[in-house]
Amino acid sequence: MVDLHGKRLVDKITFLSRPTNTSTSTEPSIRSIDINDEYHQILQKFPDITKLENFSSNPKHNVQHHIHTTGPPVHEKVRPLNPEKYKLAKAESERMTQLGICRPSNSPWANPLVCVTKKNGEIRACGDYRRLNAQTIPDRYPLPRLLDFTYILKGKTIFSKIDLRKAYHNIPMAPEDIPKSAILTPFGLFEFTRCNYGLRNAAQDFQRLVHNTLKNLDFAFAYLDDIIISSDSKETHLKHLELVLERLNNCGLTINTGKCEFGKSELNFLGYHISTNGIKPSQDKSETISNYPRPNTIEELRRFLGMLNFYRLSIPKAAEMQAPLNAYLHNSKKRDKTLITWTETALNAFDRCKQAINETVTLSYPDTCASLILMTDASDSCVGSALHQHVNNKLEPLGFFSKKLTETQKRYSTYDRELLAIYMGIKHFRHMVEGRELTILTDHRPLTFALTKKVSPSDSPRRLRQLDFISQFCDSIKYIEGDKNTVADALSRINEITMPSLFDYNKLAELQKSDLELESLRKQDNLQFKLIAMPDSDVKLICETSTEDVRPYLPIAFRELAIKTLHNVSHPGIAATKRLVKSRYFWSSMNIDIKNYVKKCIPCQKCKIQRHTITPLGTFDKASRLSHCHLDLIGPLKPCNDYKYCVTMIDRVTKWPEVVPVKDITAETVAKVFLEHYIARYGCPLKVTTDRGAQFESDLFTQLLKKLGIERVRTTAYNPKANGMVERLHRTLKAAIMAKCLNSAQWVQELPLVLLGLRTAIKSDLGYSPSQFLYGCSLRLPGDIFNSSPKTNINDREFIKQLINNLSSVSNLTHTDIRTRDNKVFIHPDLNNCSHVFVRNEARRSLEPPYEGPFQILDRHSKYYTLDCNNKKVTVSLDRLKPAYLLIADDIEVSSPGNKKTEPNISITPSQPLTLKTRSGRTVKRTVKFDI
Repeated sequence: MVDLHGKRLVDKITFLSRPTNTSTSTEPSIRSIDINDEYHQILQKFPDITKLENFSSNPKHNVQHHIHTTGPPVHEKVRPLNPEKYKLAKAESERMTQLGICRPSNSPWANPLVCVTKKNGEIRACGDYRRLNAQTIPDRYPLPRLLDFTYILKGKTIFSKIDLRKAYHNIPMAPEDIPKSAILTPFGLFEFTRCNYGLRNAAQDFQRLVHNTLKNLDFAFAYLDDIIISSDSKETHLKHLELVLERLNNCGLTINTGKCEFGKSELNFLGYHISTNGIKPSQDKSETISNYPRPNTIEELRRFLGMLNFYRLSIPKAAEMQAPLNAYLHNSKKRDKTLITWTETALNAFDRCKQAINETVTLSYPDTCASLILMTDASDSCVGSALHQHVNNKLEPLGFFSKKLTETQKRYSTYDRELLAIYMGIKHFRHMVEGRELTILTDHRPLTFALTKKVSPSDSPRRLRQLDFISQFCDSIKYIEGDKNTVADALSRINEITMPSLFDYNKLAELQKSDLELESLRKQDNLQFKLIAMPDSDVKLICETSTEDVRPYLPIAFRELAIKTLHNVSHPGIAATKRLVKSRYFWSSMNIDIKNYVKKCIPCQKCKIQRHTITPLGTFDKASRLSHCHLDLIGPLKPCNDYKYCVTMIDRVTKWPEVVPVKDITAETVAKVFLEHYIARYGCPLKVTTDRGAQFESDLFTQLLKKLGIERVRTTAYNPKANGMVERLHRTLKAAIMAKCLNSAQWVQELPLVLLGLRTAIKSDLGYSPSQFLYGCSLRLPGDIFNSSPKTNINDREFIKQLINNLSSVSNLTHTDIRTRDNKVFIHPDLNNCSHVFVRNEARRSLEPPYEGPFQILDRHSKYYTLDCNNKKVTVSLDRLKPAYLLIADDIEVSSPGNKKTEPNISITPSQPLTLKTRSGRTVKRTVKFDI
């Protein structure tokens, strides 16, 4: 075995080794390609290009890596390594020191060591340069767009791939910036004389080096350390390859022959399989995605979608397939560990996505001489387009695009959605269609006149803006029938719309013959049944004809479908739905079945408001003075001396207010105000009531309360009366400020006197002012004639005793509420036993349902419920809830004309006679067969 790092040969059986000198040895070289191969003969012309690196000598190019920073040196503590990594890392540092890549350092900069394991088991020693990179000025040299390599492959038949060895280490560090690259290890501090992995701008510098090296070689494309060479014949390819190797050799770059491929008709490059026909995802990447295990968390799902969307350009209908999976990512965090509750729809979408990577379309290479065709289409919820080039009377695909519409875009008219599909398709493929002959095909005929008709006053600014953009790339839009526009149509179709017949007449007629309830009904005198042929059919159905309307009799299997079809047209109420159904169909328990269905219709429950829930006012537990503080924010207000907000605090017992103007409402500012203006003056309260603002939910505010031993009471969302005392303070405070300074421009200057008035105002429900509650006496106001302070002849001890007695008597006063709402209280009785509820949407827009849900109830409390909202536990105020009635399979299933359901635990003997009441009120007996 060959040990290149140790410069020795090792016997595979005995593990005995013999050192060798790679520079003077006369033994035959070990090579990865056949010595007789013609490509090997080209490599022999450049022997230095395959040698091991020696970074101690000066480079043959003039590119250097600079680290321009904007702050002081950064440093961190050394990170420990496990014994195995410690040994490998130390050996790697010794090897890099020997090669001249790094050297011992005494730099004030110290970045932690990071060991990255390679595929062959070795490690790459990198630095955790995140803090250094944060203050490094970025280099804006561009990296190539990944698929730009396809621009040079049209008509090429032979390809080679070159992999450069130790890419970043080929670039020397600027001498003044070498100390900044220092990494801290358990065995010393080392700085890099060559550019190290992990440094900001390292990729830009290396891409600049490669671009300068391969300048004006239009048959070669380089993306960092990967280079592809394409030619139309083998003879030309040999010349191209020799020219590229000569450039690399002159620049001092070396190649890794083990990863190079020469003279291939097809190969893998940058994740794609390249052949004469075009590109498609490589086989190993496709297998990795198709065999990807089902994600358990949001983070794993995002990783899977990231791999899949790397090939999105080759996947038709990507937006449709990924829609159920993208729904899990809504409002998720960057590294969200939330577990996923998989539904059947999501599982099917996940399987379709894994299958789609194996069915990707082979994309052709762009031909600059070919005309382009953009096919577009739009559905109710998605737009799609497909770009083709017309070559030899054939359409060759260049890429696919699909995008889900937003809620606003879904409400566009058909014309505007089809126009949006063209606009978004051109915008996506702009880099390919700009300056080229482009034809747009759409299956919406009115759009063909969009670019030639005169501007109409009815055209919206959005429509005119999109038409202006489209006109910059083409001058006409052509019509194509929908069945011929299959590619774009498939991209935009999420649901295929069909209009099947409502009933299967043959099955309905068969069920009527065996229906026992119908046999009993035909014996009644007040009902008339006839056999009538259905329109456009030879099937005859039994219909009830006692009224002016001919109404077919419906067995149990068709009743729900009939109610659902008529009710869902406009979702009328129970009475209107009864009239619709009764005029068209007939069965015995229509009233009860229709009532049950309409009552449990989910869209009706979400969009119709009968009566809001209003709970009685709650009461707080008895508290002492300054033991319970209510905290909130006001603003933004009219700016005054750069102040735009106020932090408001009020004690629940004494009702003593504190209002502090602030310039911002960050968590740090709010916590500082609460500490300095309340806690420092009145001590730590036992409880603090706040809403769910981001400032109060922050970790800083939470840790402050925890360290001070204060319990936080969190109000439910959209429920201001839960913190009503401070909300009432806001109303009084704003009114006083407005009355004090009508233009509200100097409200900060007037705030102290306004607070003085609020603190000395007598509360009508208590008979005392907040100052009397807090200090035991009233504060003196401007205009007071008599002095209310204690008499001077009372000594200090007696005054203190008297003050304590007065405060004790004041604190024991009972707070009475004169604003009772008992006459308005309404709580639906079904809220106590229902399993699901709807939540009122307080932030809804026009035409949005007023309720969301249904959501399952996890826990009940007197003032709020805990719900399962999209796999998250959420507490919601009872005032925002209403019971949800869910339709189950047995809701429209009649066991008797009275619709009395049979409980599972009741045993009924077959052929048992039952006494029933008919529609006219007569009592009859019939025999019903039950399947128990």
